[in-house]
Amino acid sequence: MTRAKVAAQHQPAELIAAVEVDEQGLASKVLDYSTWSRKEYYWMMAGILGHAFMYSFEIHIVGGTQDFIQSSLEASSLLSVTPTVVQILQAALVPFFTKISDVIGRAEALTIALAFYLLGYIVSGTASGFAQFASGSIFNGIGTTGTVVLTQVLVAGKFFLGTWEGSMINIFVAQALLNPLTRKGFSWHNIYIIASVAVVMGAIFVLTPLWYLQRKGERRLGKRPRRSIQWFLNEFDAIGSLLLAGGLSLTLFPLMLAGTYDDGWQNPTILGCIVAGCVTLLLLFVWEAKFTSQPILPTRIWRNPTVFGGMFIQFVFTMMIAMNWTYFATYLYVSRPVTLAAAMLLMRGYQITYMVLALTTGVLMKKFNTCRPFVWGGILIMTLGCGLMLPARHPSSSDAFVVASQAVAGGGAGICNIAASVAITGAVHRRDMATVIGASQIINSIASALGGAIAGAVWTQLLPNRLRRHVTGELDFDKAINEAFTIRDLPEPTYSQVVRAYSDSQEVLTIITVCLVVLGLLTAFPMKHVDLLQSQNEQDTLYGGSRNDDTEAQVDSKTKEPAETPSVVVGDKEEIVEAK
Repeated sequence: MTRAKVAAQHQPAELIAAVEVDEQGLASKVLDYSTWSRKEYYWMMAGILGHAFMYSFEIHIVGGTQDFIQSSLEASSLLSVTPTVVQILQAALVPFFTKISDVIGRAEALTIALAFYLLGYIVSGTASGFAQFASGSIFNGIGTTGTVVLTQVLVAGKFFLGTWEGSMINIFVAQALLNPLTRKGFSWHNIYIIASVAVVMGAIFVLTPLWYLQRKGERRLGKRPRRSIQWFLNEFDAIGSLLLAGGLSLTLFPLMLAGTYDDGWQNPTILGCIVAGCVTLLLLFVWEAKFTSQPILPTRIWRNPTVFGGMFIQFVFTMMIAMNWTYFATYLYVSRPVTLAAAMLLMRGYQITYMVLALTTGVLMKKFNTCRPFVWGGILIMTLGCGLMLPARHPSSSDAFVVASQAVAGGGAGICNIAASVAITGAVHRRDMATVIGASQIINSIASALGGAIAGAVWTQLLPNRLRRHVTGELDFDKAINEAFTIRDLPEPTYSQVVRAYSDSQEVLTIITVCLVVLGLLTAFPMKHVDLLQSQNEQDTLYGGSRNDDTEAQVDSKTKEPAETPSVVVGDKEEIVEAK
């Protein structure tokens, strides 16, 4: 047993769950927890909490004002484009940041990520048109991926739940700022100044203790050995990541942008991109199956019905959120006499009940030593909530009904998602823990990108058709689609006709959501019982037979030595369950 492991046994449970060990058995350069004093530990945790609060604050501010910003840029119909860019980048870059942080260090990697994050806000915040605004999302997507991945690594054990507190608080703190930030005459560029200041403050909170503690660990154990560029590119599967990003981009963006061409789907550029995207995704499948030694999504994890069911459920819920809520605030503002802040508040029922019931479910799973009934019960509640959304989202429904349907769906999602996450990590061998966690992040990013693309396709193609069907008088259709915040100035009956067209489009997205949730329910039934009280060694023995050629492929082809083990949360099973 290494000295890092021995020392870790005398640390708090939060630290035990985060000890990182490389293949030589030496504590990683990135963070040597065994050298931390209790004051240093709390300093690091306070830094993480401060960063989480500022991150949540700027996400709520920027996310809550996107409808207003893109209406100002005359691009309301393209509201789904920038989130889709970010999600595609996240799907491709999760393995990159995981590996580069192991090579150069957590502090260096997080600093680079936060620099890209800030650069993205600067580019978008100084934009005079949608093209520059969207290009900023490329830098922001790179930074977001690194920030999310690396802060999750820094968060140890049950302290992970503490990072949710900032989001709960900012639901109301940021909410109070939405009306002043979106009033007439206020420049939307100032929103990005506020967000950039929040990014800088969060970076100071987390990077100050991180750099100090990482350097302290290096002075004790030395730096890790240098790696070649070829080794690095192979370890995170650079070719597979490029094929994934390229395939998703070529396939999804035409869905959102076809409506912006005069000839629509008849345009050869649109059809050519989709064909090229399908071919690229086929090449990705061949590459992952036959050539790479570090597949992005190893096939062995899909043969486990519990892992497959849990990941598909997460895929469905993530896709549903991206698809069903991207244009929802715009729709509420257009169809009801409310401010943008009030429209955003009507949506918060989902988020609040999600967090509350997710935390409650974690406690109940530990008490009753089971997670599968929570998966089933949660998805049934989620199905009920989505069904209620169909009548609740009609323009004539009450605000209370809107909130209630959101709350039911959010509660079911919170119960089911946290239970599915525990089931996934509790149904694999220790060596596959990092694999399934990374795969979950990638799958969720793909789901979010796909959901955003579907929402964009409906809004840019179905909405114009519905406007032509319902509107009988004179109307600037391009303005009605891309400057949503001007619709309430239209005279009757034109305004009511436009609202009806918006309602039809929102209804289509809700119907697709209900179908997806039902499909998720079907994949949940084959999931197996997971004993939450078994130790990690018992779990390894139970699932040790799942190893196959996919795992053997991780052996370096030249040295025949095991490939470097990624940093991963590995503590005792009881600690992992409590953390979840």
